[in-house]
Amino acid sequence: MGLYDDDPCSNVNGKSVKKKVKSVFNRIGSYLKGQSASPQSNKASSSRDADTEPKQPLRDPLLQLVSLQEASGRWVLDPALAAALGKTSEEVEKTKPALVNQEVWATILALIWLHGFKMDAKEEWELLAMKAVSWFRAQNAPCVAECVEAGNTLLGCAVQRDVLGL
Repeated sequence: MGLYDDDPCSNVNGKSVKKKVKSVFNRIGSYLKGQSASPQSNKASSSRDADTEPKQPLRDPLLQLVSLQEASGRWVLDPALAAALGKTSEEVEKTKPALVNQEVWATILALIWLHGFKMDAKEEWELLAMKAVSWFRAQNAPCVAECVEAGNTLLGCAVQRDVLGL
């Protein structure tokens, strides 16, 4: 009998939770290392023409989105989230239903994006999504159906509310 054989969390749906979490953290670590290795601006480089600046390598949108999730499980509505979703801040903000706070809207958008575009990597993000849904349910947010509909329209998806767990 192994050390973790009695651990009820060691195996969910036939898959090791520890392996899934390790995979996610390894990918996030690699992503963050890539960010910190990018050249930082200094006075000498700031005077250079913008066309001669080195281009930042494109980042994996999934890793961008995952790295933006807060410890509580929510996402915050900011330009980095909009970029990860492939939208501008203006697009994301102007489509937000009026009665919904920004964190609820950001979290719904992140969940829709994950289910709409990254089902092939579900093992890597499903625990993060469960945490987000848990946070979301505690908010007692109004207009959930309206938010899911507006989010689907914005992102070009057709994800149903029940699939999101909301």
